[in-house]
Amino acid sequence: MKRINKLFPLLLCACLSLASCTGSGDKQPEKMCGEWVHVKGSPSFTLSETDGKYSVTRKSNVRGKVLETTYQVTERDGNLFIETGFAILLSYDKERDRITLSPGGEYKRVTNPKNKTR
Repeated sequence: MKRINKLFPLLLCACLSLASCTGSGDKQPEKMCGEWVHVKGSPSFTLSETDGKYSVTRKSNVRGKVLETTYQVTERDGNLFIETGFAILLSYDKERDRITLSPGGEYKRVTNPKNKTR
């Protein structure tokens, strides 16, 4: 789990980079706001808006403590990125209601936050 926590920002960047190459992603972050979980179950994040700025918040459990990390979402050259120290490409497929992070993989919207299920 520690390895996944350390690799999350890097994976998130790679997935976002690959997703932007398709050209089919929706670039409107307001449609992406909500809680998201990886299609294989973990990790999860929340995309939210505050004062017109979008951010991704990730919670992790380290030695029994819940740590919350927030990253700014920016747009460059028509693509959305999560700024983690590395640029993680963020792409949204509104037809399937899925977010793809490059690197990071595919995420589905959580509709039942208590259970983290769709």
